[in-house]
Amino acid sequence: MPKIELQDFVYYGQLFEIYKELLNLDRQKIMESYFEFNMTLVEIADERKITRQAVLDSIDKSCEKLVEYENKLGLLKKKEKLTKLLDELAEKAPNLKDKLENIKKEI
Repeated sequence: MPKIELQDFVYYGQLFEIYKELLNLDRQKIMESYFEFNMTLVEIADERKITRQAVLDSIDKSCEKLVEYENKLGLLKKKEKLTKLLDELAEKAPNLKDKLENIKKEI
């Protein structure tokens, strides 16, 4: 996998947020370091005492798995659709905006 572009970084980060429990613990920690703590490959490698290439391979394989999970389960797509519907409802019923925002935070 070449360098992850910003839009891909956000996409994989969203997938990781949803599906992280489906990855093994080692991959979860590497992905968390990369996507949530914005650590570099070298920083992760030094911390885990593995090679930079091993970190990159783990991220690549994890991203592939996350996409596979999304293709099969579609939870991110459903979340985005539900969020859009809640936004539309908030426009039509401004008195419910706060309650709808709370619902969005829960999904």
